[in-house]
Amino acid sequence: MKPKTSFKQAMFPDNLNNFRDSDEAVSEVLDFITIVGILLLSLSLIAVAGYPVLKSAQETRYVENTRQTFVVMAENINKIVTGQAPSQNIEVKMYGGRLSVRGDSNINITADNSTGDRIVLVDQQMRSIENTVGDTVVAYEGSGIWVKYPNGYVDNSYKPLITSSESVIVIPVVKISGTSSFAGSGMSRIKAKGVPGIMYYPNVSNLSVDITSSYRGDSSANRRNGWEGYFESLPGWEVNESNGIARLNTPSNVDLYILNVQMDVVIE
Repeated sequence: MKPKTSFKQAMFPDNLNNFRDSDEAVSEVLDFITIVGILLLSLSLIAVAGYPVLKSAQETRYVENTRQTFVVMAENINKIVTGQAPSQNIEVKMYGGRLSVRGDSNINITADNSTGDRIVLVDQQMRSIENTVGDTVVAYEGSGIWVKYPNGYVDNSYKPLITSSESVIVIPVVKISGTSSFAGSGMSRIKAKGVPGIMYYPNVSNLSVDITSSYRGDSSANRRNGWEGYFESLPGWEVNESNGIARLNTPSNVDLYILNVQMDVVIE
């Protein structure tokens, strides 16, 4: 007759008890704990080190998408500046920032007239359409697109409609008005309208342009950027190192055309 097996013997047979009490069992458990610990540590390191990298890459992509959208916007809005269209509507995809009309930028244009008198041709506020993406700002100002990075450097992604030749200069002066804004994610719409007026100043010399703006440029950078860098890139123009004023340096007088636009902007 087969001997009875107790409950304890059934649940904990001798060979299992022997295995449990052996050095091999202890080693197996320690190995398992070590592997689990390494896995948890690896996952923690990936989470801590990888998340900022992923977030930075995502924000870089958002900035680039916004920059491209604003370049397209400038091409359309500038049709108002040049008198090709009375109004424009542009859709803008938002990435959690704020789209608004803001700023207190100002443009001052002076020159010597045909009799040698120094005259003020323009002295007025411009303002800008800005979209924030994290700590980076993408803006339309003075018919150009500017991207200001957290370190202060300003990239000119779309050049203003300034035309500079030996005898004729054309400078657009865009004054933006509006108080509306949109914050968050999703789609927003910019509605702009205006009519340009043309001011003509013949036979002027010593033309100077002084722009006070958040996008004037980071003077501590290795090379000029922002508005200062833009004017420095134009043939015949030079920028004063101490005050950032751009001056047209030509041997002969020029005819100046100023496209003065009051642009009304609504953001929905």
